[in-house]
Amino acid sequence: ITGQSVSSLHRLKDINNEDGGFFVFGDISIRVLGRHRLNFSLFELRKDTGEVVFLKSITSEPFDVVQQKQWRGLVESTHLSRTFSDQGVRLRLRKENR
Repeated sequence: ITGQSVSSLHRLKDINNEDGGFFVFGDISIRVLGRHRLNFSLFELRKDTGEVVFLKSITSEPFDVVQQKQWRGLVESTHLSRTFSDQGVRLRLRKENR
């Protein structure tokens, strides 16, 4: 896995204009072909003690990394990605499929 694999909490509005806390990973890529899942772990840094406490972990749904010739190309950015970008989150947006 390459890219930024750590994220701070972003307090943002979702596509329904409701407040939420989101962790954004805008530049992760995986170069090993096959079926993969990502494991996300949430930790809290206690300001008073400097202690790091594990809170929760979750695993993504499986997804496939395929050879370049099997890849369908880039797709248009989602409405959620555009909503986050409009609020200042730095994401590379795509206007149309390529």
